[in-house]
Amino acid sequence: MILQTLIVAFIVSYIGSIPPGTINVSVMQLAILKKRRAAIFFAFAASSIEFIYAGITVQFHIFLNNNQTISSYFQIITAIALIGLGLFNIFSKSTSSSVKVDTKLTGRHGFARGIILGLLNPMTIPFWLAITTYLENDDWINVDEYGFWMYLIGLSTGTFCLLLTVNASGKRFTKIADNPFLVHKVPGFLLLGLGVYFLLKLLM
Repeated sequence: MILQTLIVAFIVSYIGSIPPGTINVSVMQLAILKKRRAAIFFAFAASSIEFIYAGITVQFHIFLNNNQTISSYFQIITAIALIGLGLFNIFSKSTSSSVKVDTKLTGRHGFARGIILGLLNPMTIPFWLAITTYLENDDWINVDEYGFWMYLIGLSTGTFCLLLTVNASGKRFTKIADNPFLVHKVPGFLLLGLGVYFLLKLLM
């Protein structure tokens, strides 16, 4: 179950990091500017912050599970949050051109920039809280004891590997980043479907 937790966390994080945002588009632009070393430092820093945010998320998730009265209500909120995130993605129109990056970044500065932008991306907390609740309720993961650390490692590693993929693909990633169907509609419908499924399961 521990290995499954690691693999599921990695896959979900890798896929969940594809929609264009400040982090992955910044890495893409650094790669296009041939600043791949800065992009790697940037990716490592952003993934480190993801590890911390994920830890906060899972601890809050465990707290909710230990308080059944709160948990029963929160599961409904989680389902609604998934539906909301899905609809937000479906109707979102952001592209890679809406994010700009400092062209003077070096490796060291790339790391600092990754820390700053990672800290300014707290929306990962409600997103991972909803996903973690869904995955554990359906027995995809186990966040008890060692499972907790495997889950955090999987999430942060998945994000880091996606950013490395973006760095390696460079300009080719723009074809994905500027395709609203791939980066918004597909994840949006998946989140919407999960939310509806989760809500119906709770109600039944």
